[in-house]
Amino acid sequence: MTARPAPATDAPASKPVDSSVSGRIQPGDPPERIFGERAFYTMHVNTPNISSKMGSWVLKFAELDDDGSPAAVERRASGTLSGPVPTRKVDPRFPPALIQAHVQGEVVLYAIIRENGSVDSIQVIRPLDPVLDQNAMEALAEWKFQPGSRNGVPVALEAVVHIPFRTTRPD
Repeated sequence: MTARPAPATDAPASKPVDSSVSGRIQPGDPPERIFGERAFYTMHVNTPNISSKMGSWVLKFAELDDDGSPAAVERRASGTLSGPVPTRKVDPRFPPALIQAHVQGEVVLYAIIRENGSVDSIQVIRPLDPVLDQNAMEALAEWKFQPGSRNGVPVALEAVVHIPFRTTRPD
């Protein structure tokens, strides 16, 4: 994983985030701008079926800055953050009609990976096609993770997930 310096969203565990993440990103800005000045990490995740032929999912994550308090800042400064490990991966559906129409590119999603390894608060931050956007969101919602942790204690993570849809194998 590669660390890079990189605001965050306050989200209750069972509800979607109230503010739109996409509202915090200006056209042309990289989605990772969501992380602000916090360190974030990148991991490549091969998916099990058709998507693995189209490229890895790229997951960029940072510890969820749930309150921005001095205690949260101090907690983040202590110990090493370990990344989440996928324990259940689900490929998004890529309808044959869209494959035949050569619709391809990348859907970029925002999500929170909770301390229990579930995924919620999913939002599209860079759309591709309405059907593929929805399929990507549904697939990501079914993923399960061994959660990220700091000093052995599970922590919630914000993630920006790049999901490729390709009609041909990348070079």
